[in-house]
Amino acid sequence: MVSGKKHSVIVVGAGASGMAAAVCLAEGGANVALLETNDIPGKKLLATGNGKCNFTNNFQSIECYRGEHPEAAMQLLARFDVPYILQFFESLGVPAKQRDGYWYPNSEQAASVREAFVIRLRELHVPIYENTYVKTVSKKEKKFFITALRRDMILPGKLKKDGKKSGKPKLSEPYEICFEAEFLVLATGGCAGNISGADGSGYALARSFGHRIIPPVPALVQLHAKDSELSRLFGVRAQANVTLRIADGEQIRTWNERGEILFTENGLSGIPTMQLSRFASRVLSKGEVHKKTEIFLDFFPEISENNLQQMISKYFAAFPQRTPCQALIGMLPAKLLAVALSRTGVKGDLPLALQNAGKNNLLASRLAHTMKYFYLEICGTNEFASAQVTAGGVDLEEIRVVEMESKFAEDLYIVGELADIDGTCGGYNLHWAWMSGLAAAEGILAKKRLSGKKQRRDRARQEG
Repeated sequence: MVSGKKHSVIVVGAGASGMAAAVCLAEGGANVALLETNDIPGKKLLATGNGKCNFTNNFQSIECYRGEHPEAAMQLLARFDVPYILQFFESLGVPAKQRDGYWYPNSEQAASVREAFVIRLRELHVPIYENTYVKTVSKKEKKFFITALRRDMILPGKLKKDGKKSGKPKLSEPYEICFEAEFLVLATGGCAGNISGADGSGYALARSFGHRIIPPVPALVQLHAKDSELSRLFGVRAQANVTLRIADGEQIRTWNERGEILFTENGLSGIPTMQLSRFASRVLSKGEVHKKTEIFLDFFPEISENNLQQMISKYFAAFPQRTPCQALIGMLPAKLLAVALSRTGVKGDLPLALQNAGKNNLLASRLAHTMKYFYLEICGTNEFASAQVTAGGVDLEEIRVVEMESKFAEDLYIVGELADIDGTCGGYNLHWAWMSGLAAAEGILAKKRLSGKKQRRDRARQEG
């Protein structure tokens, strides 16, 4: 066992919230160190915003944050608003630009954000212990003790004829390493993302201090549906109003989003679907088979069902020599139109003139209804590895949100995705990461200043 690694503050997790906290702490004069499971800090940042890192958004509302206590995000937003975050990024050397209210680094590269944090941490001489997996944390006599497994990077040693070293770097066998600190910040993240460390291990650390964990489920993730015709729709994109409906006996709850949806091999993707996924995930994870989870797609949200029926009837009457697919060409993507016709009972490949003309109005009515209420029964979601964020985590009722400090263990702070807040698409998950990490850092620095004043007063009394 290696011991003697003492720091004033240990931050477990060098993701978005952890790095923000560490920078703020170091700039405030704290002796802080970062422990990171991955081989580089900020690895998950590289995938945010499709690699462009949409790190905040001008529009801020409680509806943008989800969890059992979304009002916690509003508390922090009162201090760490969008201008504050933009200034924080400016201080890192990251100029920003906005598009339709969405803020990105001017480079539109998430790697720029990650690298800016790493550079600033190096400038502040913050040690980053990479490839370090925290196993246990405990507290005794106002000190935190952390036990971790660390693996060192071994560089190739043999020289080739051209003077360059041969082989690839490799990791050593894991060995135990211990740390001691006055303050502990848990910024481990949740379960989402296909990276090392996204295993929910932070929940066990928080639970060891008595914290309740709201069961984590995948959020901002694709939905699975029961439908034999999905294979015909694979790859189809369409604009739609998306309604998620969860029925529990006579109690019915609905949520709505609008935008482009994408039919996958076994369900739905696209921003509107992903925005709604956390609600479906929560019900499906409980295995409550009596609760029915459904999606209704309205491909013509600007048109009433009656007007849509009249439009379809007009095209049927105007082009009797055409098949229904030909008569309605351009109304929907061809594959989607074919499935809608199939669901309605219309023979899409038979000319309208050869079909029962007396039924055309009835078929138009059925088709209009199908296009306005395209139904899918939701049966599951993709797993955590495909999710952008985790819904669930440490119950915020057990945290003093102003500083993100635990109510159960003094000087313990829980930030970022580990806490029970998840945001919608648009930079909200990262905004929560920044502001929760900064809130913890400012809380620690305030305590250290008060502690320093008390020590000076005590010395003065002794000398007096």
